[in-house]
Amino acid sequence: MRTSWLILLVVGFVALARSQSMPACASDCLAKFLPNSTCAPTDSACVCADVALMGNVQVCTLESCTIKESLTAENATKTLCKAPIRDDTAVTPIVTAVSGLVAIVCVILRVADRIPQKQQKFQWADLCVVISLCLAIPMGILEFYMSSDGFGKDIWTLPFDKITRIVKFTWLTEIFYMCVIGFTKMALLLLYYRVFPTQPFRKLVIASMVVCALYIPTFALGIAVHCIPISYTWTSWTGETKGHCMNLNAFAWAHAIINIVFDIWIIILPVPQLFQLNLGLRKKIHLVLMFSIGFFITIVSVVRLTSLVKFANSVNPTYDNVPTAYWSVLEAFVSIICTCLPAIRSLLRKVFPSCFGSTSDPNSDSRTYRISKPSPLHSADISKSVNHTVSVYPRSGDSDVIELVHNGDSKDPRYNDW
Repeated sequence: MRTSWLILLVVGFVALARSQSMPACASDCLAKFLPNSTCAPTDSACVCADVALMGNVQVCTLESCTIKESLTAENATKTLCKAPIRDDTAVTPIVTAVSGLVAIVCVILRVADRIPQKQQKFQWADLCVVISLCLAIPMGILEFYMSSDGFGKDIWTLPFDKITRIVKFTWLTEIFYMCVIGFTKMALLLLYYRVFPTQPFRKLVIASMVVCALYIPTFALGIAVHCIPISYTWTSWTGETKGHCMNLNAFAWAHAIINIVFDIWIIILPVPQLFQLNLGLRKKIHLVLMFSIGFFITIVSVVRLTSLVKFANSVNPTYDNVPTAYWSVLEAFVSIICTCLPAIRSLLRKVFPSCFGSTSDPNSDSRTYRISKPSPLHSADISKSVNHTVSVYPRSGDSDVIELVHNGDSKDPRYNDW
């Protein structure tokens, strides 16, 4: 049987001689379990299709070889068995480029809405959105670097130094992701605070902002220092360095669940206030839909959570983590886009008043009322018509709010466009 094993090596691994050889520890494992197979030693197709044999060899290899040797053996085995080469390196860059470009345009439009009018002021919500974009851009750039290093390919096909760099960049993108998601939540809460003046509601918003303010550093720092020393985060996979880490999968799951719950809370928070407005049903539904754009973010968060299930048990993270990566990028950029939509609508009303129902003066809501009243000359039975034009100006910095809410009984200029 040893002779047959040598024949297998000669016939089966001749193609591998030019590139890399099977580690001795893995060869010993194959020699140990090959006699138990019903396949002829020279029938490489049968050997590759023998699931029980390959499973036993893989377990033996993991126990007998170092991690790097195990990856080399896996690559040699896949090459021998002519396994298909999987390559999803283009997926994440495409998602990043498209969603990132749209987010950048949306933030530019939001900022542009503040510039033309002297009454417009840069608000705290605007600052949060700009910070989110500034954090999301390097996150997206890192995704491009990761893909160029082989993120999207099977881990055993990659050079060891590129694996280390991919793990390091993944760690950095997770930190950026935590911050982006937190700042976009804060931007929405700040919008709520400005739109709705009732004190009980504002107390809820303030409490939510406090939670959000704690949410950002807690999870960002949790990811940043989840391994001690920090460098162990991207070197631990080799098994050659010393350190300790907390359970990253449990941490990621905890964050994902809390993130989804917080998203739902932000969505339902303004709904009672919206239905208390003195508006028609159609406009109320319109407003609820406008404030419920966060539902899409929540859906993306749920889909991302499902991708974590596979990643949690993966021994091939450079390939299996691709869905988690592009859903995270999509969630980050879409959340930025959603926070900009009210301001974009305000800008479009100014640029295309006929399409978005704006008045001729973007700073005023000018309505004309025709009132007929009897003239003092009763004998002539003459009536005189008087035209009154009332112009209402929005409060500084509230252009993104004007388009959303109107209270028929309120004199607050934020509510005049409805």
